Amino acid sequence: MKNKLIFLGVVALLVAAFFFFLPKGQEKGECLDGNCFNGTGTLVFKDGRRYTGNFANGSYNGHGVLLLTDGRKYDGAWENNLPNGFGTQTNPDGTIYTGAWKDGKYEGQGTLTTADGGSYTGTWKDDMPHGIGTLTKPDGSKFTGEFRNGKTVGDGVLVTPEGKEKKVSL
Repeated sequence: MKNKLIFLGVVALLVAAFFFFLPKGQEKGECLDGNCFNGTGTLVFKDGRRYTGNFANGSYNGHGVLLLTDGRKYDGAWENNLPNGFGTQTNPDGTIYTGAWKDGKYEGQGTLTTADGGSYTGTWKDDMPHGIGTLTKPDGSKFTGEFRNGKTVGDGVLVTPEGKEKKVSL
């Protein structure tokens, strides 16, 4: 369980790095088509990043898709150049997050699925599991309970790969 939580922490750091590559206010891209100031268009940057979607006052606002040169992708709601609302982030390593975002971070209900079949479904705060959720390991075992800052706390239910339930206190 501890290794999986450490992995979730690493994934959260990758999310932060994802948004390091977002366009800075002074950085200008080339509008390939449409209206990249107020409307819908496609904006491409010298480093190969590409955003296709809605713009308001030159910022990503509304629905859009950001593709990074390393294969990372965000498809969802934007507000002032940051993911806000519902969206999906897909990473080249097979990790996928689908759920709520606030100011570029996982915030609210969402699911993070890893390439090996593990997942966390539940409440997120500041890119970390925080609230009620279910952590599923690749072997099918599950822990459902409370999380704070990415760590399990309090009482919960552990389900073995064979389906046997056990109440646990952490």
